[in-house]
Amino acid sequence: MVQKLDKNELLCKEGQKLNHGIFVVSGQLKLFYLNESGIERIASFCTRNDYIDNWNDVHQHTALPYSICAISTTTIVKYPLKEMVSIFKQNPDLLQLCINLSQEIIGKKQDHYQILTLKTPKDRYLWLQKNRPQWLQDITLTELSKYLHVSRETLSRVRSKLLR
Repeated sequence: MVQKLDKNELLCKEGQKLNHGIFVVSGQLKLFYLNESGIERIASFCTRNDYIDNWNDVHQHTALPYSICAISTTTIVKYPLKEMVSIFKQNPDLLQLCINLSQEIIGKKQDHYQILTLKTPKDRYLWLQKNRPQWLQDITLTELSKYLHVSRETLSRVRSKLLR
């Protein structure tokens, strides 16, 4: 099923079940949560040609630990995960593709952990420049600062110094 989301439209709220795999055709999504202090933290971004799912919903009946929201006008394709199980049985190549996409999701989580262990905001920004340059063009500084767990002002100063 194809779905169009407006900027800031919530797709799924923390604690809800995500019973679909989601492929981003265009636009950007953010996966976010509120920390103990009520500050928004972004766990990941999903941009064009990215995929997200939560197979734990299907297998362990667990809810999402984050919310999903469009940060720009976004078009997605939703695949019902329960129906996908029977499709995978008939088409092992599709199952392998889904496994590869799920491994990419795990890789993004590992990347984010790596970024957060870098000591300075400058190191974090430099990591983005090297590994996710498109994000620097497509995603606002405010959203990037929430992903890097630094203030917007700090990130703005870092970027300004690097651009000189």
